[in-house]
Amino acid sequence: MSFSLDLAQRANAISFDTCPPEAVALATRALADTLGVMVAGSAAPFLDPIARVLGADGRHGTVCAIGRPGRYSILHAALLNGTSAHALDYDDCSTVMGAHPSAPVVPAILALAQERGLDGRAVVESYLAGIEVEIRLARAVMPHHYEKGWHPTSTLGVFGAAAAAARLLRFDDGLLAQALAVAVSLASGVKANFGTPVKPLHVGQAAYNGLLAATTVSQGMRANLDAFEHNYGFFNLFNGAAAFDPQCALNGWDEGLEILGSGLSVKQHPCCGSAHSAIDAALEIHAAKGVITPERIERIDIWSHPRRLAHTDRAAPRTGLDAKFSIQFLTAKALQTGAIGLGDFDDVSFLTPDVAALMEKTTVHRRSGADEYLAELRVTLCDGTLLDAQASTALGRGPDRPLSDAEREAKFIDCLRGRADAQQARDLFEMILALDTARDVSAIIDGISR
Repeated sequence: MSFSLDLAQRANAISFDTCPPEAVALATRALADTLGVMVAGSAAPFLDPIARVLGADGRHGTVCAIGRPGRYSILHAALLNGTSAHALDYDDCSTVMGAHPSAPVVPAILALAQERGLDGRAVVESYLAGIEVEIRLARAVMPHHYEKGWHPTSTLGVFGAAAAAARLLRFDDGLLAQALAVAVSLASGVKANFGTPVKPLHVGQAAYNGLLAATTVSQGMRANLDAFEHNYGFFNLFNGAAAFDPQCALNGWDEGLEILGSGLSVKQHPCCGSAHSAIDAALEIHAAKGVITPERIERIDIWSHPRRLAHTDRAAPRTGLDAKFSIQFLTAKALQTGAIGLGDFDDVSFLTPDVAALMEKTTVHRRSGADEYLAELRVTLCDGTLLDAQASTALGRGPDRPLSDAEREAKFIDCLRGRADAQQARDLFEMILALDTARDVSAIIDGISR
């Protein structure tokens, strides 16, 4: 049996009726978080040229693109919404995937669900199947896949989007396997473009391509079902010989869903998750000592794992988006202001004199150890005082460190600021949390699209 068919059978076995209630609850909360960051991200200026190229066609478009006037085709809506979902790097994460599982999957679901007037149960079921597929695939290829320079949110997310769309289209195992095999040829995204608008575009493209794979299969497109394991297939080309284990993606499906096991994180800082531990350590020092002016600080030392520093060791970020990936900037900003907020990454104003002064005094060190997310911070004052802190944000903040609904709601309200008042945002948040009871999700999508 081909790998794609093996994987399809497992994905098709996920059913709303047999999912634990806690999995459904986490799914609706992940959907709410993704929709919130999608709204906030839709204001990113680099969405405008994409929208201009795609165009809005009121005569033929059928679905909304969040934060955009007019109607789009389902593929173009998925592309725009996927880019918006990752525009601020504020979307959820998976430690297993080393990436953002919801951002490529939710836009594909939204497009089909709105076009077809589908109910909330179908949306939740397809979401759970989609993220299960991409996270399980990550078990077969990570961490080598990431270290080679691939962006797993897009290279693996395309399969999550394809599987989720296939579930909404009610594909049997054979057709779902075909959708996954088509998606093999549509997987893309390289880490060289981290810190640029192309990184979120990767995610929009993954949503577009996953949806394209499923919808073209529904119209007769067919692929090689051995496209994963073929000599010139996904595993060999993306990872290289002996650097993957397909069985790791197929084992353990009867032991519970990933959303309940490895879990998903909900970001509390709108920037690269690999810098969150250093930010949390800086916030601890700020909470204890308040603002420490640059003149009082002799040096700042940060210790972080090489895998985290591979894309966050950026001593001189050039733009606000680039600064989202600079552990030096983010640590200095947290020390100075006691928070990392949505408004901290404007291209013109992100690098304030105080933060720039602290960055000049900052040195980054590589540290090994079992906890890849542990960061250690030392601030040495001019009078010799040492201020030490450490934190480990296992991107998980999932089953072991869950956020309360109040914390989730506060983030959602902040993301909708300027688009909806606090009460409107609360009402939308509650509607999404009850999504599994909705007969037609179009009203919710329309409400959040305004």
